[in-house]
Amino acid sequence: MMSAIFSNNITAVIALILGFGFLIFVHELGHFAVAKWVGIRATQFAIGFGNAIVSYRKGIGFRAGGTEKEYIARALDALKEEGKSIDGLDEHKRNQMIMEKADELGLGETEYRWNTLPLGGYVKMLGQEDMDPSAQSDDPRSFNRKSIGARAAVISAGVIMNLIFGLIFFIICFQMGVKFPAAVVGGVEMDKPANTTYAEGHEGDPAYRGLEPGDVITHINGKPITDMAEVRIATALGKGGKPVEMTVDREGEAAPLTFNITAVASEANEGLLSAGIVPADTLTVGESRDSDRVGEAAVTKGSVFDGIGIEPGMVVASINSQPVENYGQFHRAFQGLESPQVEIGFGNSAGNAVVMANTLARPSLVRTKVGEDQVRNLLGLRPVTSIPGVSDDKPAKKAGVEPGDQLAQLGSLNWPAVEDIEDVVKGANGEALDIVVQRDGKLVDLGQVQPRRNLIGVNLAPATSLPRVASVIRGSVFDRAATDRPLPPGSRLIAVNDREVANWTEFQHAVSDSLRAEGQPANIELTFAINLGDQQSTETYNLALTETELGTLRETLAWLPPSGFALEPLMTTVKASSPIEATQIGIDKTGQFIQQTYITLLRLIQGTIGVKNLRGPVGIVDEGSKVAKQGMAYYLFFLGLISVNLAVLNFLPIPIVDGGLMVFLMIEKIKGSPASPKVQTAVALVGLVGLACVFLYVTFNDISRIVTG
Repeated sequence: MMSAIFSNNITAVIALILGFGFLIFVHELGHFAVAKWVGIRATQFAIGFGNAIVSYRKGIGFRAGGTEKEYIARALDALKEEGKSIDGLDEHKRNQMIMEKADELGLGETEYRWNTLPLGGYVKMLGQEDMDPSAQSDDPRSFNRKSIGARAAVISAGVIMNLIFGLIFFIICFQMGVKFPAAVVGGVEMDKPANTTYAEGHEGDPAYRGLEPGDVITHINGKPITDMAEVRIATALGKGGKPVEMTVDREGEAAPLTFNITAVASEANEGLLSAGIVPADTLTVGESRDSDRVGEAAVTKGSVFDGIGIEPGMVVASINSQPVENYGQFHRAFQGLESPQVEIGFGNSAGNAVVMANTLARPSLVRTKVGEDQVRNLLGLRPVTSIPGVSDDKPAKKAGVEPGDQLAQLGSLNWPAVEDIEDVVKGANGEALDIVVQRDGKLVDLGQVQPRRNLIGVNLAPATSLPRVASVIRGSVFDRAATDRPLPPGSRLIAVNDREVANWTEFQHAVSDSLRAEGQPANIELTFAINLGDQQSTETYNLALTETELGTLRETLAWLPPSGFALEPLMTTVKASSPIEATQIGIDKTGQFIQQTYITLLRLIQGTIGVKNLRGPVGIVDEGSKVAKQGMAYYLFFLGLISVNLAVLNFLPIPIVDGGLMVFLMIEKIKGSPASPKVQTAVALVGLVGLACVFLYVTFNDISRIVTG
């Protein structure tokens, strides 16, 4: 029932707005409860902001609207009957007489009210105004007359309440069970630390270079971990230049392996440190996310996997008739191929193969560092760009781009490579770009595409099914052979050593077969079909590989699983077996997220994370509604996460928030007297303006991010 409530976009958003408001409410409830406990007069406790819809005050009861006017009127009438007048008295003295008389009449000192905008809440205390430090009172029960310890307790109570409720949310959700990506390696990013670090005791051995698909990460710095989220947090929190010790179990190894991985800042990880680990998938075929293919398997339209009977929930059961039982075996089956020809068996839930697909493995190619990019290539030749997916309601979709298209032109660049696209789109500075695609062997001019926020809304991949070349890497083995005959973009490879090739898979296969024994020179002859206007010609290039280039090819060329179908992510359920265990998990998670928030703020100050990556209330609700749609446990987990973040942010030593007020109390303790009202007002004003600017900035980014996707 609860899952159904969260499954709807509107109800999920409403639930997040109310949940966010509740967290602010409990924060203010903490202030209120402790203020009452230490004897401070709390004049108002409100749920929400704006005018009162309904209110309650002891001695007056419930009223539509507020009770303040009636409260004052009753006190004034009683004073008048006694022949007392407040005329000519200063404001503080008038208020003092009204409150004393109201107390004698048995009227409650606190008005409890429900306001028009029920998001969060606030508490008003006598002698405490954030924007008017001079609004103090001589009343012994006023905030300003209480000891520094009592005031510190009141200020810190809101933060403590957020931590308590964050912990409560975590305890509940982990008793229900929350799924996280399993701590199993699905892959590693090329030239990232997880790919280049050798296992301890096996330095220099290629067999132990980097983590491998199927590796199970069991410990980080000696502490057991349960999911990939913990791995990412541990690496993100690591100190730059200091290695993180990862212990992994690897199939076929008698003992665990240890990798001391020094994480590096990653743009894809919003500037946080990253090891470059990609989570693993299951062997289960997922369901298509395309709006016009609901209920169908997640296979690429027009691929060899389309229309052969693959259904959502089927599993990859075999590779070339050899059974596979997990993601690691699945990847290793391809790495061990001598030929790219492969037969994949898809089975039912029992694992029996019922659908067979004959296809080609995907070539790994070689990655070469060019500028800041790791450029995919073979012998210095870069494949053109394929578009396996197009996002709904995005510029490319509106321009007429379809899944399976290859980019023949974007802007002024003909046959761009994948790594070129971002630079072309950003370089347009928001201007429309000419776009031409190749579809079903023919060039189709789509006119122009209008980028939004430097995006056009497509998924990109090297077009390995098409033996066309986008460009040549400077200084590569092919570049040396083509100094006097540059290869035009879009040229089509037709033969390797007189062996015909129809795609990059056959290209890599032919190159692999051409590699000779170490120490002997290797020459590879490549023949291209070149179109220059209406004229077509062929050109042949002879490439001489150095021993270093031969070694690189032998070490890096491999076969990868084909694209064309998507597998569901491998998840692990973190679920406590008892309330005590749930409490321990909750405490651990609370501590992790407190650390993560502080380290994120540190990276923000250091400049490794941009302000553009911050989220405001709009972004929090947008992201949270997506999480909430997964069910009640995820909704509570997200609220717990936000509650912990609110606690941390509220206790930062900046004006306006609780941490700033604590700084003023520390100053008062040190110098023996509070800072002057003028100083406090100026600081509060600066803080308010600063927070308003940040709020407007992040809200603009949040809305832009939602609109443009």
